[in-house]
Amino acid sequence: PFGGVGNSGMGSYHGQAGFDTFSHIKTVMKRSFALDVFFRYAPFSKFKLSLLKKFL
Repeated sequence: PFGGVGNSGMGSYHGQAGFDTFSHIKTVMKRSFALDVFFRYAPFSKFKLSLLKKFL
């Protein structure tokens, strides 16, 4: 159904536009920093919460 003209398909889907049409965009973290693991995972504590409040 894709790539044909007229009754044989829905149009031409190639190149960047075709790739974007059939792809789902998602965020990927390529690099983290040392404190990232400390704050991201449990167990959460009042100490961690107080540090986060100071950073934000």
